[in-house]
Formats: sequence, C-alpha cells, structure tokens
Amino acid sequence: MTADLKKSERRWIRPLPERLINKIAAGEVIERPSAVLKELVENSLDAGASRIDINIEKSGLKLISVIDDGCGIDPDQIEIAFARHATSKIKDFNDLEALLSYGFRGEALPSIGSVSKTKMISRTAEAEAGREIIIEGGVVQSVKPTASPKGTKIEVSDLFFNTPARRKFLKTETTEARHLTRTATAMALGASATAFSYTINGRRLFVLNKNEANQKERVSSLLFGDYKTPLFGIEYKSDLLEIGGFLSYPDNCRRNRYGLYIFINNRYIYSQSLLHAVTSGYGELLPPGNYPVGAVFLNIDPLHVDVNVHPTKAEVRLSDERMLHDLLYGTIKRTLRGSDEIPRKPIIDSSGMSAGGMTVAEAVNKLKSHPTKSELAQSSAFLDKLYDSGRPAPAAADTPGQGEDEAQVQEREQEDISKPESEPGIKYLGQFSELYLLFNVDGDLLIIDQHTAHERILYEEHLKAIESGQVVSQNLLFPVNIELPADRYALYEEASEILLKAGIMAEPFGTRTVMLSAVPLALAKKSPERIFNEVLGDVEELKQAGQDIRKAVAQSIACRAAVMAGQRLTEEEALALFNNLLKTENRHCCPHGRPTILKITRDELDRKFGRK
Repeated sequence: MTADLKKSERRWIRPLPERLINKIAAGEVIERPSAVLKELVENSLDAGASRIDINIEKSGLKLISVIDDGCGIDPDQIEIAFARHATSKIKDFNDLEALLSYGFRGEALPSIGSVSKTKMISRTAEAEAGREIIIEGGVVQSVKPTASPKGTKIEVSDLFFNTPARRKFLKTETTEARHLTRTATAMALGASATAFSYTINGRRLFVLNKNEANQKERVSSLLFGDYKTPLFGIEYKSDLLEIGGFLSYPDNCRRNRYGLYIFINNRYIYSQSLLHAVTSGYGELLPPGNYPVGAVFLNIDPLHVDVNVHPTKAEVRLSDERMLHDLLYGTIKRTLRGSDEIPRKPIIDSSGMSAGGMTVAEAVNKLKSHPTKSELAQSSAFLDKLYDSGRPAPAAADTPGQGEDEAQVQEREQEDISKPESEPGIKYLGQFSELYLLFNVDGDLLIIDQHTAHERILYEEHLKAIESGQVVSQNLLFPVNIELPADRYALYEEASEILLKAGIMAEPFGTRTVMLSAVPLALAKKSPERIFNEVLGDVEELKQAGQDIRKAVAQSIACRAAVMAGQRLTEEEALALFNNLLKTENRHCCPHGRPTILKITRDELDRKFGRK
C-alpha cells in the first residue's frame, strides 16, 4: 500500500458482521434442502430421540419439518442454540478427538436460520411449558412460552428466500426430492433403535418402528420395499474394529451406487476407498458399472477417525484407511464365496458316477464321440462347447469292460444314456422355453439359466487355462487381415499378450492391421473377424470399468462360446451342466453378474397359491 494512498481508499481489515458470517457458513453447510434435513435429524438423534417424524413440502423449499421426542432444550438455552459455535456436544479439545455425537461444530442451526424462516418449539421433561423461537434470515423475531410435548419440533420454511442466487443453483424438484429421500433413508438405516416416519410432498414413503434387534429387516424394508429380499450378512470383529451389515446378492445389483450406504460409528459417510472395497469384494460377480445394494456398518475407535475434515461431515479421515479397505474387502469376499444360498449338492456320487451310471466325463465323451465333418460343421450341441473340446477324455471312457467288445460297450452305454436315473433327492424336470432347466432338489424347484450357467463354467475354465497357458486353439484355414482404428489398435497392442494366451493368435501386419491366424477352439465356428473385434470391444469396455484385461478376455470368450437361448438340451447335457456349475467357485452368477440359479421353495409356492 503506497504512502500517498488516500485514507478513504485503504483496505481496512475488520471483523465481519455476525449475520454475514452465518450466511457464509450456510453456503458451506447448507448446500441444498437435504443438507438441512441431515443436520436436523442428527440433532434429534443426539438428543436421544426414540421417534422422529419428518414432513417435507415442495421438495424442501416450502417446508422441512422434523419432530422428535428427545431430551429437548432448556427454555433459557433456546436462543443460544442459534448462536454460532454454540453446542452442548463437546466441551474441549479432548472431546473433539474422540467424537461420539453426530454434531459438534455448532454451525447447523445458525446457518439454517440465516437462510430461511425457522420456527422451533422445544420442551424438556422438567419444564412446565415449552419455548417457541422464530427466526427469519438470521434475525430473532420472537421468543415466547407455548404448550408442547417433551421433545423438539423445528420447521424450516422458505429456504433460501433471502439468497435467490442459491435457489438458482438447485436442481428440479424431482432431483431435490431424491436427495431428501436418500438422506432420510440413510438416517433411518443408521439408527435402527429409533422409530421413523417420512412424508414428502404429501406422500408417506415409510413408517418404521424401533427395530434394533433385526437390522436386516430395516435394510430390506428401506432398500427393497419388503422384509423378505435375500440379503447376506457380513461380520468381522477385533479389538479396534467391528464390521457388520447386510448386502444384496449380485442378482439384485443396480446401475448406480445410490443403493449402497456406508456408515462409520453410525454416521453416514461417503468414501471412495470403502466403496471400492465393497464392490471389489464381489469381484466379477458384479457386471461392470454395477453396484450392490445394502448397508455396511463400521464401528471404529473414535481416536482413529477424524470427522472434522468437511463442513457437511460427509467425509472422514481414517488413521489406517488401507487396512480398513482390505479388511472390508476380505470380509465381503469370504462371506459371499461361502454363501450357501444355492445348494452345493453334487449330481455325482463319491465314486464319480453320474445318475446314468457313467462318469460325467464319460457321458460327455460318449455324446460327442466321433462326429462326422458334416455333423461337426452343423452341430450346435451344448457339449461341443462344454470345456475346451481339445482336452482328451479319460481313458475309462474308451476302455471296454471286462469280457465285452467295443460294440457291446457302446450298446450298454447307449442304454444308460437313453434311460437315465436321477439320484435320490434330485430330479431333472425338463427344459422350459428352450432356456431354463428345471430341477426338483429335495422338494425345492431350482431353475437354471442355461446360458449364464454355461458362461460361468467356461469363464472359470478359460481363466485357468489362460493362467496356465493351456488354451486349445483352432488354426484358421486362411489367416484374416483386420484393419483397426488407431485407438483400437493401441488396445490390441496392450492386450496382445493376454489374447495370445487366450488362444487368439494375431500379429501386427502393417500400420494398423493385424493378421489373425487362430482362435480359441470354443469359438472356431464363429466369424473370426467378428469375434476378434467383439472381444476387443468387450476388453475396452470392461477395462474402462476397472476390469483386469485377463478377466475381460476370459469373460468375453465365455459369453460368446456359451450355449444360447433356443438350444435344446438332453437330460444328460442338463445334468452335466448342473453338476459342473456346482463345481465352479462362484456359482451364483455369470461373469456379467446375471443370476445362474433361481430357487423356489415349496413354502413359497404354497404362499403364492394361498395355501399358507
């Protein structure tokens, strides 16, 4: 600042007016109506409320009302509650280091009051009457006694009436309503010991009783609309950490992450790292770009959690985030892989014999034995694709029995195949719509999607074959030259080593051209040029979604090699498919995440038909 600058032009440093400070704080804390709702409900929970009733009008711009039966506010404290940095939740620095409450800054109420017309009525159990305070734009309009039940009722109306610029940044009423509903859902999920009701724009969306003993029911009710949606529970416990929660099976995943809620010490938070841990725990069971639905609860020593890093307290800092990520990932992975929702009962007995008296390998080999070139060219039979066709059959399949010649063996085996016998407790019922295979397993109906089931089998086999370098390829009679766009060629160069291990033999042949000379045997009947381009396209899409190239290639090949809808299967083929599906590591879903098996119990059928 120059010496000759006029005194009137000097930039004096001075404290800002309190009302302006509150408006600035409101810009950080109260970004939209859902932020108001979050702060008010957290205050109710900190007050020990056993019931909270929420009412929203015009997506929060006209009214946000929260009523609780908590401890209430002393009459002489109600004005102080709207003072900046006034709070009953912490007293000193030590409390800030080990927070057990939702709120602690003392910014929410003054921030809300500065950008709305707010009325609060509150009464403690000891007070004879309640106290009402009305604030408009940060200015106290009145404070007076009033009749009131124990607890607090706060009404926030005309939100952002004095900050029109903020209103312009809000989205449509539908979008704001969605944010409000998500916030209300998160609050109710995190406090299962509290009863909730939530009404928005005249519609009562949920009413929840206290349900601390059965958190699974609350998760299912809020996220799926009923109490019976299959969910699997996760659990881990140590001296410093507890992990719990309930998550959907992969067949109930969604195309966005908004059905997944993560809590730390019952506080709903957003964490990219923990979100990644949950989705990674599902592995390839989730289709690319899909997310599970459910709620994950982590209880951590407050000394290892810093919630004072964001004005809205939506983000936290953890002392060992990587360890927490790995523990959550491992817990979900182990639980999901060990789930017994789908029965593991094999179709072969301990001797390795199938229902028809042969090993499955023998049945497969017999059904596929010695096709003519014409049959091989025209056949679309399932077992031409089951496993890699180049793998030799076990010697037992070609070894005549004692005292029998080859013709007698073939005749005996043909009789076994034409007259299959089901293992006790397992009966093949048939094929529906040339896609779904029906089984009676111990009185329950199992429905298998033949395409997704076969895709799962092939995927795991191709993945193992890629890793071991044992994929069987079919050489093309004439190599095919394929010209690629620049970006696709760069992808080919990146994936070329994995493609080779997968049986796709292609080498550079010019600037952006590759010469394709072999494809996996399972895809030998397909157009080689089309297959190559489709596999590259799949790899590109899956890679963008964070998928490993090796898995992406195996997934693409399996999808294109699997038996399709519309192909009829024999009983032996259906039994072989079922048996080998149950041998897979992840039998619940195909690599894209679509379910392979649906189980319908006798009790469920009885309920559907009104017998129970």
